[in-house]
Amino acid sequence: MGIQAISAGSVNIGMSSVDLTTAQKAKIPHCVVTTVAQDGIAIIVNPQNTLNQISLSDVASVYTGKYMTWNVLNGANVPGTNNQIVLVGRDTSSGTRTYFDQTVLNNGNPATSMLQLNSNGAVEQTVAQTPQAIGYVSIGFLSPDVKALSLFTNGGVLIPANVATVANHIYPISRNLYMITQGQPTGLTADYINFILSPAGQQIVAKDGYVPLPASQTS
Repeated sequence: MGIQAISAGSVNIGMSSVDLTTAQKAKIPHCVVTTVAQDGIAIIVNPQNTLNQISLSDVASVYTGKYMTWNVLNGANVPGTNNQIVLVGRDTSSGTRTYFDQTVLNNGNPATSMLQLNSNGAVEQTVAQTPQAIGYVSIGFLSPDVKALSLFTNGGVLIPANVATVANHIYPISRNLYMITQGQPTGLTADYINFILSPAGQQIVAKDGYVPLPASQTS
């Protein structure tokens, strides 16, 4: 939405959680993209689920419908249920959905059974209220009401979803968060972006559960 809005000239700043495509850059030839924070995508389940870790290939198998019950995954069980997996994700206008489909599903599509919700908060709440559910959210939306699964890397290393692993660039599904302007920002637009990049602005980034930029990128 942010990319479309800045392309249409209806806003001064467009926000995006995905990189601009070549086609999008062609529509906004003078755009300036400023990285303002970092983020990780946490794979979440209901706390009743006994699963604690998963590989990205298994996440893809779950979301494409290859795996339809929890008990096909080693260590997974939702006591008192039939273990049928309930898929929860984002709608097609979401940058998080775009990133997830590109990175985790290898540009594939999720199963048609996936509930398509319009915000991180809605995904978190649905997983919290649905014992058999799985979802994905920005790490800033993690809460005690859901369980974030650690991810296995290709080398078999187990990486938890948290600020430290994203900041260290070892969490497998992490990304930059951007502010986009038509040309170099000026006036209040420049003041706002400069504030976000200032120590005070980056403290707000951290307070909201996201990952501040290294000092070398904000100085």
